[in-house]
Amino acid sequence: MKIMVPDSLETERLVLRRFTETDRAEMVRFYGDPEVMAIRKYGARDPEAASAAFDVLTEHWRAHGFGLYAVIERESGAFCGECGLRYTDDGAEVEISYGLFTPFRGKGYATEGAGAIRDIALNVLKIPVLVARSRGDNRGSHTVLEKIGMVFQGRQESPGNPHGVVKYVLHRDSGS
Repeated sequence: MKIMVPDSLETERLVLRRFTETDRAEMVRFYGDPEVMAIRKYGARDPEAASAAFDVLTEHWRAHGFGLYAVIERESGAFCGECGLRYTDDGAEVEISYGLFTPFRGKGYATEGAGAIRDIALNVLKIPVLVARSRGDNRGSHTVLEKIGMVFQGRQESPGNPHGVVKYVLHRDSGS
């Protein structure tokens, strides 16, 4: 039996809701934004690749019953970015992922959203080990992961990225 997570969540300042087709244009803009993607594992994408990435995002929900949410600022209704869970590229682990448009960074939104997603992963989906990967030079993301209780596990080389990729983990039973 597939465990389903809620289609939407609310935090103090955010609404996290399942993506719909009406979000495609925002996500194409998001995935194509050089400022947004400069600190993410994958670089900026052209519109065709960005649209294909959106298809992968929505298919993940259909296949697994969970995925990335659209992050909406409650007060303004503005689209901020994405935050949620997904299987890693090799399908071996579930990772927490988040990214925000530049104007929404530095406000604690990533920590707020990621904390809510962590709780879904551990308490609803009962994922035994939650992982996160971030560019090695993205100190802001590392801080978010540490604030939600994740523990640095190591650094790996990454083609085309001189800083590599770092991995964080959180074990459901031990809290780290």
